[in-house]
Amino acid sequence: MLTHLVIRNFAIIHHLEVPFYKGLTVLSGETGAGKSIVIDALNLLLGGRASTDVIRGDADEAVVEGCFELSAFHKRRTQSILEELGVEPGDNELLIRRIIARSGRNKVFVNGCLTTLGTLQAVTSGLVDISGQHEHISLLDVPRHLDILDEFAALNCLRDEYTGSYSTVQNFRKELESLRGDVRERLHRIDFLKYQLGEIDAAKLKLGEDDELEAEFLRLKNAEKIGDSTQRATFLIYDGEASAVSKLSEASNALAKIEHVDPKIAELHARLNDARYLMEDVARELSEFTDSAESDPARLDAVQARLEALKLLKRKHGHEIAIILEEAERMREELDRLENAEERGAELEKKLEKAERAAIELAVQLSGERREAASVFARALERELHDLNMKSAKLSVQFAPESLEGPNATMLGAKGIDTVEFQFSPNPGESPKPLAKIASGGELSRIMLAMKTVLRERDTIATYIFDEVDTGIGGSTADLVGSKIAGTSIDHQVICITHLPQIASRGEHHYRVEKVITADRTESTLRLLDVEERIEEIARMLGGARVSDKTRVAAQELLGL
Repeated sequence: MLTHLVIRNFAIIHHLEVPFYKGLTVLSGETGAGKSIVIDALNLLLGGRASTDVIRGDADEAVVEGCFELSAFHKRRTQSILEELGVEPGDNELLIRRIIARSGRNKVFVNGCLTTLGTLQAVTSGLVDISGQHEHISLLDVPRHLDILDEFAALNCLRDEYTGSYSTVQNFRKELESLRGDVRERLHRIDFLKYQLGEIDAAKLKLGEDDELEAEFLRLKNAEKIGDSTQRATFLIYDGEASAVSKLSEASNALAKIEHVDPKIAELHARLNDARYLMEDVARELSEFTDSAESDPARLDAVQARLEALKLLKRKHGHEIAIILEEAERMREELDRLENAEERGAELEKKLEKAERAAIELAVQLSGERREAASVFARALERELHDLNMKSAKLSVQFAPESLEGPNATMLGAKGIDTVEFQFSPNPGESPKPLAKIASGGELSRIMLAMKTVLRERDTIATYIFDEVDTGIGGSTADLVGSKIAGTSIDHQVICITHLPQIASRGEHHYRVEKVITADRTESTLRLLDVEERIEEIARMLGGARVSDKTRVAAQELLGL
């Protein structure tokens, strides 16, 4: 769960440090005070995208920090991810810090280690669920309905298995379509590949050949200079009357006469002889260089021509001979496929047929489990809606195709063979109709809350955040919604931004978000209310700007004081 939040230079927040607790925490305040800014900051901690627009006007960067206390489940999962990514896992805490800079050099830290946004998203996945005030609009997105049903039925593993199988089918289909495309285009491609391979094969390339030729070209081009220089060096070292070797011999003879006098002189004499032998070896090798360093214009032209040919091939096929040879192998494989398209096509058809059978089998299994779960899901939702003062509400899950039989029953799609749509009837005697066509804003808010409640029983999320999900409701319904949210907080940490006193009064901890002006700058602050301050705040929510003794009494009743 979230235990601590720090926000600096974010929108109209200058500096804010807020502890959070177990159970239900409510945030209230005037419209525009900055309640949703807190949620925006939390979204950043969960890997949300950031813009420099969030940086406070007089600052160069905005900083958001959060500390999460991990359950045993999340500790195992998070530590496993962190270890894979090379980030030091903590004990039972996850520390996150995000810096949004005007320079664009944003930073993400997890447990003190600089990391990527992708890592942050992976680590925080499943920690927090945020329901925004407009999230109920997502219920109007019909393709989303199938995802919700699968989540309820815990079909993620089966659906992932189907997705992999369907991907295999699609890959075979694309390859077969490509293989059996335009015949003329295929023949042109065959001719092109043969020409390219012929050019490469004719060159008879060898690995490392270009380096050897470059070295040979350099020697041939400088043959005369090499001969002159090595001959001169040999003369100075060995052949001349006053050569280095002759001088070393004289020195050696001089020391030979006295080496018995002092062991140090004997050592120096030995080292001098070693130098003379080394000079003689160098002279012999230089002499060989001189003998071999003959000008060969014909060979020089041949080497230069070969290097030019290699450069041309490199420009066309790759910067290195190894890359050219790899490209040739790839072209050979493609040429083989194209020349044997019919045989390959027959083989692919068999593989495609087998893959389709496997995918259809999984899709039918997936559809069967969805249909079994659909009625359970609908009844569970109806029970929750009845608790939310929608006593006559009926909800059903409409499948297309309607059954698993018939010509269209096994038409594979990315999510299987099903399309589902939630249908809703708010009043007795009315047949269910598509949710998007019949539900009001207030009804959608309650349906969304009921759906969250039903799904919540099957997940491991520790923290739920409700950002003004009470849109369009009031009166006794608001009290029921508050009761439902409070019930959720028994097993989860719940943070709820609300404008309804019936919901705010159920909080175990109550923060008020306020705007204040400091040094001619508007700032948003968050303050934990004591009992007397809560009475005033609930009274304000009940009566608006005019707080009276009556509203204070009503606030005390709501708070059970």
